[in-house]
Amino acid sequence: MRLPGVGTATSTRLLVEIGCGLRPRLPLERALFVDVSRTACTKLGRAGARAVCGTIEALPFPTGGVDAAHAYELLEHVEDDAAAVRELGRVLVAGGLLVISTPLHPARMDTFDRVVGHARRYDPATLVALMTDHGFALDGFAPFGLRPRSWLLGLLGVYYLTRQPRLALQYEERFLRRRHAPDAPVLIQQGSEDDFVREAVRLDGAVTAWRRM
Repeated sequence: MRLPGVGTATSTRLLVEIGCGLRPRLPLERALFVDVSRTACTKLGRAGARAVCGTIEALPFPTGGVDAAHAYELLEHVEDDAAAVRELGRVLVAGGLLVISTPLHPARMDTFDRVVGHARRYDPATLVALMTDHGFALDGFAPFGLRPRSWLLGLLGVYYLTRQPRLALQYEERFLRRRHAPDAPVLIQQGSEDDFVREAVRLDGAVTAWRRM
């Protein structure tokens, strides 16, 4: 499965990205964006995107009204992740695609996670149980994560995020994003839940694609 950027679905009636802030990963002209920030929605609208304010716990869509939904670096920030997954299941049509990214392995939770607002990291088997309990089946997965690979960059990130957060965010937008190729494809390896749990041992985070059953 080849997902341009970090993922787009083909032949969708309604393609949605949730919690994108000012860094959407889906094409502005194709998707509808949902974010809790009115400022982000306003700026996305000025850029030519369709954007509405809302939360992942109460999405502004009818039951079964969405063909594909994407939520990157979001679920780990939500206090009640089960309610969020339940709501995603409600709005997705049967057979619809859900693409999410999550950090993995609770034992790796550290200061960087807490500073960026992570409520948790996911044990791979626990993530599978959460999704399957709410009517999703795994389509595939790939490595994914925003944590700096260098321990020194990680320490610098924590320092500036805690002491000069505005400067840190400006640096991220102006420099780090330039080093990331937003149109580069992410190749999703198709596999079962067991394949994911086995392969996730070597991953710090993952993007996973799920089908609504």
